[in-house]
Amino acid sequence: MTEEAIQRTVLPNGIRVISEKVSSVYSVALGFWITAGSNNETEEQNGLAHLLEHMTFKGTHTRTNFQIANEIESLGGVINAFTGKNITCYYVHLLHEHLAKGIEVLADLIQNATLSEEELEKEKGVIIEEIRDVEDTPGDAIHDYFDRQVFPQHPLGRPIQGSVESVAALTRVDLVDFMSQHYAANRLVVVATGNVDHADLVELVAKTCSGIQRINLPDHNTPLPSIEKQKQIWHRNINQAHVILGRRIFPQSDPRRFHLALLNTILSGGMTSRLFHNIRDRFGSVYEIYSFTDLYLESGVFGIYAGVETGKINAITELIYHELFDLRDNGIPEAELQKVKQQAKSSLVLSLENMYARMSRLAKMDIFENHIFQIPELLQIIDNISLDDLQALMTYLFQRDKFIETFFLPKNNHEDIRE
Repeated sequence: MTEEAIQRTVLPNGIRVISEKVSSVYSVALGFWITAGSNNETEEQNGLAHLLEHMTFKGTHTRTNFQIANEIESLGGVINAFTGKNITCYYVHLLHEHLAKGIEVLADLIQNATLSEEELEKEKGVIIEEIRDVEDTPGDAIHDYFDRQVFPQHPLGRPIQGSVESVAALTRVDLVDFMSQHYAANRLVVVATGNVDHADLVELVAKTCSGIQRINLPDHNTPLPSIEKQKQIWHRNINQAHVILGRRIFPQSDPRRFHLALLNTILSGGMTSRLFHNIRDRFGSVYEIYSFTDLYLESGVFGIYAGVETGKINAITELIYHELFDLRDNGIPEAELQKVKQQAKSSLVLSLENMYARMSRLAKMDIFENHIFQIPELLQIIDNISLDDLQALMTYLFQRDKFIETFFLPKNNHEDIRE
């Protein structure tokens, strides 16, 4: 990939258009990224951004819900969307000769959704069932409870899908107001990766999105709250205990995110990783254990999740802490650092074969970091990470008094969780 492969243009109304030319493929991945998500909601509106994303697919002034999907799928393409804490993304992946159709359909979705009252009531029911499904899956639900504990009374602590009560109370007026405030030209990033010509992309976006206006709203920066509870225990109708040990950390723009990615691989990057080998394989009291990171515009979290055999929650908790502090106090061997660097570089290079992954990477770099890293630049950053860099990160990260502990225990389990 050459430096000229990635191009960026800002249209007069503020829409950012980014392309990456990959001549060797016959497809294009196209994303319309709105820089607004659940973090732009009030507490009463929780779930609004996600509901709006669903509702745009229920019909526009020119297309029914069937036609929206059929116009892409009949061309052999894929159309979908997702909502995050800071973003909402609508995307298609299709043959490059159908790029104009993809742009036309996505532009229609974000400008002309009818937001029918009848469809709204039906879709609210669908999302409420989605919420209940998450609640019935403790390995998923505990992440929402952990976020709530890390960011109490803050939008980052609320589930993206909302609650049954908040979603049930949302109205069409709420959807229209949110769309008019946040689906603005200066909040839209259009990214295409694959066999795409940048000039053609810019022309098509300018043509189909000329009606989107710039809106100069103040940034939604709610101050980060103080931690209220270091430890919370929830008793549920489950057979297995679940735990997340973690803490609040830096945002996506922090350069230490590259160090964190390597450390995360050391902890849970496959069957030879520290957590998998030293806890799952050696003791056999957990089926699933992994570390994770979620980085946002304002802040981030690092955590370790484990599904634990009933009655062994204290033992596994201490084993996890032992692994972290042993790594911090005794350091990472040079050979292990070189191994995870190779894994990271291989993962990055292999992702180049996936147009959707490339498209997402470009969009997130532009939105979260205001800088697009070229692949050689990323590879050099990985190569330059030293043992001292990782040691400094672990010294900052692995402080037990900074950790939040979230437990799901079976209702009949009265194990005394240690302080």
